[in-house]
Amino acid sequence: MSKIVKVLATVSDAADATEKSSAIIAGQTMIDFTISDEVENLINQGVFANDDEGVFFQRQLEHIQAKSYDVLYPDLMGRECFPLNTEGGEGINTITYRSYDKRGETAIIAGKATDLPRGDISGEEYSISVKTLGNAFGYSRQELAAAKVTGMPLEARKAEATRRSYEEKVNQIIWFGSPENKLHGLFDGPAGAPCLTVAKTELANGASGSPYWRNKTGAEVVKDLTDALAQMYADTKKIFRPDQILMSVEDKLYLENTPFSAQYPLTSIMKWFLENNRFIKSESQIKDINELEGIYPSTVGGSFDPTGGQVGGFTVMVTGEDNARVREPFPYVHLPVQYKGLEFEINCYGRFAGIEMVRPAAFQHFLNCSAGA
Repeated sequence: MSKIVKVLATVSDAADATEKSSAIIAGQTMIDFTISDEVENLINQGVFANDDEGVFFQRQLEHIQAKSYDVLYPDLMGRECFPLNTEGGEGINTITYRSYDKRGETAIIAGKATDLPRGDISGEEYSISVKTLGNAFGYSRQELAAAKVTGMPLEARKAEATRRSYEEKVNQIIWFGSPENKLHGLFDGPAGAPCLTVAKTELANGASGSPYWRNKTGAEVVKDLTDALAQMYADTKKIFRPDQILMSVEDKLYLENTPFSAQYPLTSIMKWFLENNRFIKSESQIKDINELEGIYPSTVGGSFDPTGGQVGGFTVMVTGEDNARVREPFPYVHLPVQYKGLEFEINCYGRFAGIEMVRPAAFQHFLNCSAGA
Protein backbone atom coordinates (compact mmCIF):
# COMPACT_ATOMS: atom_id res chain seq x y z
CA MET A 1 0.00 0.00 0.00
CA SER A 2 1.35 3.42 -0.94
CA LYS A 3 2.61 5.63 1.87
CA ILE A 4 1.02 9.05 2.58
CA VAL A 5 3.10 11.78 4.20
CA LYS A 6 2.57 15.45 5.09
CA VAL A 7 4.55 17.89 2.92
CA LEU A 8 4.55 21.58 2.03
CA ALA A 9 2.95 22.41 -1.33
CA THR A 10 5.50 23.48 -3.96
CA VAL A 11 5.55 25.01 -7.41
CA SER A 12 6.51 21.92 -9.41
CA ASP A 13 5.88 23.27 -12.87
CA ALA A 14 8.49 26.00 -13.20
CA ALA A 15 8.31 27.96 -16.44
CA ASP A 16 11.90 27.13 -17.34
CA ALA A 17 14.99 25.36 -16.04
CA THR A 18 16.31 28.52 -14.34
CA GLU A 19 13.40 28.70 -11.91
CA LYS A 20 13.20 26.74 -8.70
CA SER A 21 10.77 23.87 -9.08
CA SER A 22 10.66 23.33 -5.29
CA ALA A 23 9.68 26.85 -4.24
CA ILE A 24 7.27 26.74 -1.33
CA ILE A 25 3.88 28.37 -1.93
CA ALA A 26 3.50 31.29 0.47
CA GLY A 27 0.97 30.68 3.24
CA GLN A 28 0.27 27.13 2.11
CA THR A 29 -0.57 24.60 4.81
CA MET A 30 0.80 21.07 4.86
CA ILE A 31 -0.82 18.72 2.36
CA ASP A 32 -1.04 14.96 1.94
CA PHE A 33 1.44 13.50 -0.54
CA THR A 34 1.33 9.89 -1.71
CA ILE A 35 4.76 8.33 -2.14
CA SER A 36 4.70 5.91 -5.04
CA ASP A 37 5.44 2.24 -4.44
CA GLU A 38 8.70 2.33 -6.39
CA VAL A 39 10.02 5.38 -4.51
CA GLU A 40 8.95 3.86 -1.18
CA ASN A 41 10.92 0.74 -2.08
CA LEU A 42 13.99 2.88 -2.72
CA ILE A 43 13.53 4.54 0.69
CA ASN A 44 13.22 1.12 2.37
CA GLN A 45 16.39 -0.05 0.59
CA GLY A 46 18.30 2.93 1.95
CA VAL A 47 18.82 4.55 -1.45
CA PHE A 48 17.15 7.66 -0.02
CA ALA A 49 18.00 8.71 3.52
CA ASN A 50 14.43 9.66 4.42
CA ASP A 51 10.95 10.46 3.12
CA ASP A 52 11.94 14.04 2.26
CA GLU A 53 14.52 12.85 -0.26
CA GLY A 54 12.01 10.42 -1.75
CA VAL A 55 9.34 13.11 -2.05
CA PHE A 56 11.80 15.48 -3.73
CA PHE A 57 12.84 12.83 -6.27
CA GLN A 58 9.25 11.78 -7.03
CA ARG A 59 8.19 15.38 -7.61
CA GLN A 60 11.13 15.85 -9.97
CA LEU A 61 10.13 12.77 -11.98
CA GLU A 62 6.51 13.85 -12.20
CA HIS A 63 7.56 17.27 -13.47
CA ILE A 64 9.94 15.76 -16.05
CA GLN A 65 7.44 13.18 -17.28
CA ALA A 66 4.71 15.79 -17.68
CA LYS A 67 7.04 17.93 -19.79
CA SER A 68 8.07 15.03 -22.01
CA TYR A 69 4.44 14.10 -22.72
CA ASP A 70 3.53 17.69 -23.62
CA VAL A 71 6.22 18.18 -26.29
CA LEU A 72 4.94 18.58 -29.86
CA TYR A 73 6.82 17.44 -32.95
CA PRO A 74 5.51 19.47 -35.92
CA ASP A 75 8.12 17.99 -38.27
CA LEU A 76 6.89 14.43 -37.60
CA MET A 77 3.56 14.47 -39.38
CA GLY A 78 2.61 10.80 -39.56
CA ARG A 79 0.21 11.04 -36.63
CA GLU A 80 -1.32 14.24 -38.05
CA CYS A 81 -2.29 12.57 -41.33
CA PHE A 82 -4.06 9.52 -39.91
CA PRO A 83 -6.54 8.90 -37.08
CA LEU A 84 -5.23 7.02 -34.03
CA ASN A 85 -6.78 3.83 -32.67
CA THR A 86 -5.56 2.59 -29.27
CA GLU A 87 -7.84 -0.43 -28.85
CA GLY A 88 -6.38 -3.75 -27.77
CA GLY A 89 -4.24 -2.99 -24.76
CA GLU A 90 -0.71 -3.87 -23.73
CA GLY A 91 -1.03 -7.64 -23.98
CA ILE A 92 -1.99 -8.21 -27.61
CA ASN A 93 0.65 -9.41 -30.09
CA THR A 94 -1.33 -9.46 -33.34
CA ILE A 95 -4.11 -7.36 -34.85
CA THR A 96 -6.24 -8.93 -37.57
CA TYR A 97 -8.25 -6.72 -39.87
CA ARG A 98 -10.02 -6.95 -43.21
CA SER A 99 -9.15 -4.80 -46.22
CA TYR A 100 -12.18 -4.77 -48.45
CA ASP A 101 -14.33 -3.38 -51.21
CA LYS A 102 -18.11 -3.15 -51.19
CA ARG A 103 -19.69 -4.97 -54.05
CA GLY A 104 -23.08 -6.38 -54.93
CA GLU A 105 -25.95 -6.25 -57.38
CA THR A 106 -29.59 -5.29 -57.08
CA ALA A 107 -32.11 -6.69 -59.55
CA ILE A 108 -35.81 -6.41 -60.33
CA ILE A 109 -37.30 -9.57 -58.84
CA ALA A 110 -40.59 -11.44 -58.80
CA GLY A 111 -42.73 -11.33 -55.68
CA LYS A 112 -41.87 -14.93 -54.68
CA ALA A 113 -38.24 -14.93 -55.79
CA THR A 114 -35.80 -16.95 -53.66
CA ASP A 115 -32.55 -16.31 -55.53
CA LEU A 116 -32.01 -12.66 -54.67
CA PRO A 117 -28.59 -11.25 -55.65
CA ARG A 118 -26.50 -10.66 -52.57
CA GLY A 119 -24.70 -7.48 -51.60
CA ASP A 120 -21.61 -8.71 -49.77
CA ILE A 121 -18.43 -7.25 -48.43
CA SER A 122 -15.52 -8.84 -50.24
CA GLY A 123 -12.02 -8.53 -48.96
CA GLU A 124 -8.91 -10.14 -47.63
CA GLU A 125 -7.87 -10.65 -44.05
CA TYR A 126 -4.50 -9.36 -42.86
CA SER A 127 -2.57 -9.79 -39.64
CA ILE A 128 -0.14 -7.17 -38.43
CA SER A 129 2.25 -7.63 -35.56
CA VAL A 130 2.23 -5.47 -32.47
CA LYS A 131 5.80 -4.60 -31.55
CA THR A 132 7.38 -3.08 -28.46
CA LEU A 133 9.30 0.15 -28.95
CA GLY A 134 11.48 1.01 -25.98
CA ASN A 135 14.26 3.23 -24.67
CA ALA A 136 15.43 4.65 -21.33
CA PHE A 137 16.97 7.64 -19.56
CA GLY A 138 18.52 8.11 -16.14
CA TYR A 139 20.04 10.38 -13.52
CA SER A 140 23.05 9.82 -11.30
CA ARG A 141 23.00 10.26 -7.53
CA GLN A 142 25.22 13.30 -8.01
CA GLU A 143 22.71 14.96 -10.36
CA LEU A 144 19.93 14.39 -7.84
CA ALA A 145 22.02 15.70 -4.94
CA ALA A 146 22.97 18.82 -6.88
CA ALA A 147 19.33 19.49 -7.76
CA LYS A 148 18.25 19.17 -4.14
CA VAL A 149 21.00 21.47 -2.84
CA THR A 150 20.39 24.20 -5.41
CA GLY A 151 16.61 23.80 -5.62
CA MET A 152 16.93 23.56 -9.40
CA PRO A 153 14.90 20.99 -11.37
CA LEU A 154 16.52 17.93 -12.87
CA GLU A 155 17.31 18.31 -16.55
CA ALA A 156 14.21 17.36 -18.57
CA ARG A 157 16.00 17.10 -21.89
CA LYS A 158 16.95 13.47 -21.26
CA ALA A 159 13.28 12.48 -21.03
CA GLU A 160 12.41 14.67 -24.00
CA ALA A 161 15.16 13.03 -26.07
CA THR A 162 13.82 9.54 -25.38
CA ARG A 163 10.30 10.64 -26.30
CA ARG A 164 11.61 12.23 -29.49
CA SER A 165 13.39 8.99 -30.38
CA TYR A 166 10.17 7.02 -29.87
CA GLU A 167 8.15 9.41 -32.02
CA GLU A 168 10.75 9.32 -34.81
CA LYS A 169 10.46 5.53 -34.92
CA VAL A 170 6.66 5.69 -34.93
CA ASN A 171 6.73 8.27 -37.72
CA GLN A 172 9.08 6.12 -39.81
CA ILE A 173 6.80 3.08 -39.42
CA ILE A 174 3.69 5.07 -40.34
CA TRP A 175 5.25 6.03 -43.66
CA PHE A 176 7.33 2.96 -44.56
CA GLY A 177 6.27 0.17 -42.25
CA SER A 178 8.75 -2.51 -41.26
CA PRO A 179 8.41 -5.44 -43.66
CA GLU A 180 10.75 -7.66 -41.63
CA ASN A 181 8.55 -7.13 -38.55
CA LYS A 182 5.22 -7.44 -40.41
CA LEU A 183 4.33 -3.80 -39.79
CA HIS A 184 2.37 -2.00 -42.50
CA GLY A 185 2.99 1.61 -43.53
CA LEU A 186 1.58 3.91 -46.19
CA PHE A 187 4.32 3.27 -48.74
CA ASP A 188 5.70 -0.15 -47.80
CA GLY A 189 5.01 -3.27 -45.81
CA PRO A 190 5.45 -7.05 -45.88
CA ALA A 191 4.57 -9.07 -48.99
CA GLY A 192 0.84 -8.88 -49.74
CA ALA A 193 0.22 -5.77 -47.61
CA PRO A 194 -2.69 -3.60 -48.83
CA CYS A 195 -0.38 -0.59 -49.30
CA LEU A 196 1.43 -2.52 -52.05
CA THR A 197 -1.80 -2.62 -54.08
CA VAL A 198 -2.34 1.15 -54.15
CA ALA A 199 -2.52 2.46 -57.72
CA LYS A 200 0.41 4.44 -59.17
CA THR A 201 0.21 6.80 -62.14
CA GLU A 202 3.07 8.41 -64.06
CA LEU A 203 2.42 12.08 -64.78
CA ALA A 204 2.28 13.02 -68.46
CA ASN A 205 5.00 15.07 -70.08
CA GLY A 206 4.33 18.75 -70.60
CA ALA A 207 4.98 20.74 -73.76
CA SER A 208 8.69 20.78 -72.83
CA GLY A 209 8.83 16.99 -73.01
CA SER A 210 9.34 16.63 -69.24
CA PRO A 211 6.89 15.56 -66.49
CA TYR A 212 8.68 17.67 -63.85
CA TRP A 213 6.73 20.68 -62.61
CA ARG A 214 9.70 23.00 -62.89
CA ASN A 215 9.68 22.32 -66.63
CA LYS A 216 5.92 22.80 -67.02
CA THR A 217 3.67 25.81 -67.27
CA GLY A 218 1.45 26.76 -64.36
CA ALA A 219 -1.57 25.52 -66.30
CA GLU A 220 0.10 22.12 -66.85
CA VAL A 221 0.91 21.79 -63.14
CA VAL A 222 -2.66 22.63 -62.15
CA LYS A 223 -3.89 20.07 -64.68
CA ASP A 224 -1.71 17.40 -63.09
CA LEU A 225 -3.26 18.08 -59.71
CA THR A 226 -6.87 18.41 -60.82
CA ASP A 227 -6.62 15.34 -63.06
CA ALA A 228 -5.24 13.33 -60.13
CA LEU A 229 -8.20 14.28 -57.94
CA ALA A 230 -10.69 13.59 -60.71
CA GLN A 231 -9.05 10.24 -61.43
CA MET A 232 -9.67 8.94 -57.90
CA TYR A 233 -13.24 10.25 -57.91
CA ALA A 234 -14.00 8.63 -61.28
CA ASP A 235 -12.08 5.38 -60.72
CA THR A 236 -14.02 4.69 -57.53
CA LYS A 237 -17.41 5.64 -59.06
CA LYS A 238 -17.65 8.69 -56.78
CA ILE A 239 -17.27 6.55 -53.63
CA PHE A 240 -14.06 8.28 -52.62
CA ARG A 241 -13.93 12.06 -52.67
CA PRO A 242 -10.29 13.10 -52.21
CA ASP A 243 -9.71 15.57 -49.37
CA GLN A 244 -5.95 15.53 -48.79
CA ILE A 245 -2.72 15.57 -50.78
CA LEU A 246 0.68 14.56 -49.44
CA MET A 247 3.88 15.84 -51.05
CA SER A 248 7.42 16.90 -50.18
CA VAL A 249 8.25 20.22 -48.56
CA GLU A 250 10.12 21.36 -51.68
CA ASP A 251 7.23 20.59 -54.02
CA LYS A 252 4.69 22.41 -51.87
CA LEU A 253 6.99 25.43 -51.65
CA TYR A 254 7.25 25.42 -55.44
CA LEU A 255 3.45 25.60 -55.74
CA GLU A 256 3.28 28.40 -53.17
CA ASN A 257 6.10 30.54 -54.53
CA THR A 258 5.82 30.15 -58.32
CA PRO A 259 3.57 32.52 -60.33
CA PHE A 260 0.85 30.81 -62.32
CA SER A 261 1.96 32.63 -65.49
CA ALA A 262 3.53 35.84 -66.74
CA GLN A 263 0.02 37.15 -67.22
CA TYR A 264 -0.77 36.54 -63.53
CA PRO A 265 2.53 37.23 -61.72
CA LEU A 266 0.85 37.87 -58.36
CA THR A 267 -1.15 34.63 -58.36
CA SER A 268 0.75 31.51 -57.34
CA ILE A 269 0.15 28.08 -58.84
CA MET A 270 -1.15 27.03 -55.42
CA LYS A 271 -3.72 29.84 -55.28
CA TRP A 272 -4.92 29.14 -58.81
CA PHE A 273 -5.29 25.43 -58.07
CA LEU A 274 -7.23 26.00 -54.82
CA GLU A 275 -9.64 28.36 -56.57
CA ASN A 276 -10.23 26.10 -59.57
CA ASN A 277 -10.82 22.55 -58.31
CA ARG A 278 -13.82 21.05 -56.56
CA PHE A 279 -12.08 18.93 -53.90
CA ILE A 280 -9.13 20.71 -52.26
CA LYS A 281 -10.03 24.24 -51.11
CA SER A 282 -7.54 24.95 -48.34
CA GLU A 283 -3.76 24.95 -48.32
CA SER A 284 -3.93 23.00 -45.05
CA GLN A 285 -5.29 20.04 -47.03
CA ILE A 286 -1.93 19.79 -48.79
CA LYS A 287 0.53 18.33 -46.29
CA ASP A 288 4.24 18.96 -46.80
CA ILE A 289 6.06 15.91 -45.45
CA ASN A 290 9.82 15.83 -44.89
CA GLU A 291 10.01 12.09 -45.46
CA LEU A 292 8.47 12.27 -48.97
CA GLU A 293 11.42 14.01 -50.62
CA GLY A 294 12.60 11.84 -53.51
CA ILE A 295 10.95 8.60 -52.33
CA TYR A 296 8.69 7.95 -55.34
CA PRO A 297 9.64 5.53 -58.13
CA SER A 298 9.81 6.90 -61.68
CA THR A 299 7.71 4.02 -63.07
CA VAL A 300 4.56 2.30 -61.84
CA GLY A 301 6.47 -0.95 -61.41
CA GLY A 302 9.02 0.59 -59.05
CA SER A 303 9.14 0.64 -55.26
CA PHE A 304 9.34 3.52 -52.83
CA ASP A 305 12.78 4.41 -51.47
CA PRO A 306 12.85 5.70 -47.84
CA THR A 307 16.36 7.06 -48.40
CA GLY A 308 15.06 9.62 -50.92
CA GLY A 309 17.21 8.57 -53.85
CA GLN A 310 14.48 8.65 -56.49
CA VAL A 311 12.00 11.21 -57.87
CA GLY A 312 9.31 13.43 -56.43
CA GLY A 313 5.62 12.61 -56.45
CA PHE A 314 2.44 13.18 -54.51
CA THR A 315 -0.27 11.05 -52.93
CA VAL A 316 -3.99 11.75 -53.15
CA MET A 317 -6.06 10.31 -50.32
CA VAL A 318 -9.34 10.32 -48.47
CA THR A 319 -8.93 10.78 -44.73
CA GLY A 320 -10.95 8.96 -42.10
CA GLU A 321 -10.68 6.01 -39.75
CA ASP A 322 -12.73 3.83 -42.10
CA ASN A 323 -9.99 4.11 -44.75
CA ALA A 324 -6.75 3.91 -42.74
CA ARG A 325 -5.74 4.36 -39.15
CA VAL A 326 -2.65 4.21 -36.96
CA ARG A 327 -2.74 1.36 -34.42
CA GLU A 328 -1.04 1.94 -31.08
CA PRO A 329 -2.59 -0.51 -28.60
CA PHE A 330 -0.45 0.74 -25.71
CA PRO A 331 0.80 4.36 -25.98
CA TYR A 332 4.23 5.43 -24.74
CA VAL A 333 4.72 5.39 -20.95
CA HIS A 334 7.49 5.81 -18.36
CA LEU A 335 7.89 2.67 -16.25
CA PRO A 336 8.65 2.79 -12.51
CA VAL A 337 12.15 4.02 -11.67
CA GLN A 338 14.89 1.46 -10.99
CA TYR A 339 18.12 1.98 -9.09
CA LYS A 340 21.14 0.46 -10.83
CA GLY A 341 24.66 1.04 -9.55
CA LEU A 342 24.72 4.73 -8.78
CA GLU A 343 22.02 5.74 -11.24
CA PHE A 344 18.26 6.05 -11.25
CA GLU A 345 17.02 4.53 -14.54
CA ILE A 346 13.59 5.07 -16.08
CA ASN A 347 12.64 2.64 -18.83
CA CYS A 348 10.08 3.82 -21.38
CA TYR A 349 8.09 1.90 -23.91
CA GLY A 350 4.96 1.60 -26.02
CA ARG A 351 3.27 -1.04 -28.16
CA PHE A 352 2.85 -0.08 -31.82
CA ALA A 353 1.42 -1.82 -34.88
CA GLY A 354 1.78 0.60 -37.81
CA ILE A 355 -1.07 1.39 -40.19
CA GLU A 356 -4.25 -0.53 -40.90
CA MET A 357 -5.08 0.29 -44.50
CA VAL A 358 -8.70 -0.79 -44.66
CA ARG A 359 -9.51 0.65 -48.10
CA PRO A 360 -6.52 0.88 -50.46
CA ALA A 361 -8.73 2.51 -53.12
CA ALA A 362 -8.83 5.62 -50.91
CA PHE A 363 -5.19 6.26 -51.87
CA GLN A 364 -3.42 6.90 -55.21
CA HIS A 365 0.21 7.79 -55.91
CA PHE A 366 1.34 10.09 -58.75
CA LEU A 367 4.94 9.94 -59.93
CA ASN A 368 7.53 12.30 -61.44
CA CYS A 369 6.37 15.75 -60.38
CA SER A 370 10.00 16.64 -59.56
CA ALA A 371 13.51 15.29 -59.93
CA GLY A 372 13.68 14.51 -56.20
CA ALA A 373 16.58 15.27 -53.91
